[in-house]
Amino acid sequence: MAIARTVAAAMAARADLTLDQIEDVRLAMDEGLAYIIEVVPDGAMVTCELCVADGVVSATLASTVASSTVAEPNPFAWTVLTALVGDVDLRVDDASIRLQWNVARDASVQA
Repeated sequence: MAIARTVAAAMAARADLTLDQIEDVRLAMDEGLAYIIEVVPDGAMVTCELCVADGVVSATLASTVASSTVAEPNPFAWTVLTALVGDVDLRVDDASIRLQWNVARDASVQA
């Protein structure tokens, strides 16, 4: 998780996000990965895709699951995650789970 947090923060810096937003990205990665790791089977691979485009950092965290019934996110952790990022999308189907979120550069910051 430490590598994913560090890479996410570095990409946020490359997107010219504010220092507060860079920390938000780091914490969002932490919260998102903690949830995904909690609900996937032991030994499952978790993939993390980060993208920077036009001042927006987007993340997709994904893995396999045993069934479409997985634990609901911790309400406090979910509240923290949704407060840190712009959009959050959680999708679970019969074989996979995918959590996506993004953080956009503050409009007052000039690139």
